[in-house]
Amino acid sequence: MTVPHPKSWLPPAGEELVARAPVSFATGAGDRVKGRRWFRDPARRDIQGELPGWPPGPVYRLKSRTGFVLRTVLGITFLLGVLALAVVADGNVPSVSGPAGAGLGRSKDPENEEEDFPVLWAAPGAVARTLPWELDPARRPGTDVTHLVLTDRRLLVLGGLQDPRDPWEEVLWETDLSAVAAVERCLFSVGGRDFRITFTDGSWCRLTSLEGEGLVARLTAA
Repeated sequence: MTVPHPKSWLPPAGEELVARAPVSFATGAGDRVKGRRWFRDPARRDIQGELPGWPPGPVYRLKSRTGFVLRTVLGITFLLGVLALAVVADGNVPSVSGPAGAGLGRSKDPENEEEDFPVLWAAPGAVARTLPWELDPARRPGTDVTHLVLTDRRLLVLGGLQDPRDPWEEVLWETDLSAVAAVERCLFSVGGRDFRITFTDGSWCRLTSLEGEGLVARLTAA
């Protein structure tokens, strides 16, 4: 867990800070969605243009299935060639990795991890639609950072400039813990760093954090 700077945000008296970590909206890791993310409603429409106050961001498209199949075939062909050469050379079979994305294992939710990659899923008026655009690394300046903060009462998103010479933070978003229905790790992600927060209205978001293991554990237990 990230240790707050002395000038960082702290909860008011009577409220306990439980955990915090830098977070962002996750990024696709599967072959067709790698480097991409989308913002959807339950009809799977792109809603980023409908989110109030959000600045324009990149518009992504799925990689073609034809390209995926071709890359997979080429990858397998290359591996077979390597294995054949190794056997001819000294009879030893080397340990090699498979085609791109193979190291992620099998997705338990391919519709939202391989065929599409929504990081925000929300009907009109749902809690997830209120999340701040600063969570999107493609929209915020590279000098800024967002933190997810858990207290004994609330879940908050803080944003700010993490400069030791002049740090500052502000509350970008918050909700009572009673609005959180579930938190689960998303193992089909780079390093298993992604996690999904589902709210009681059925909306959800998918976030990622390099330092979020402790935060996710505390959220799951909250």
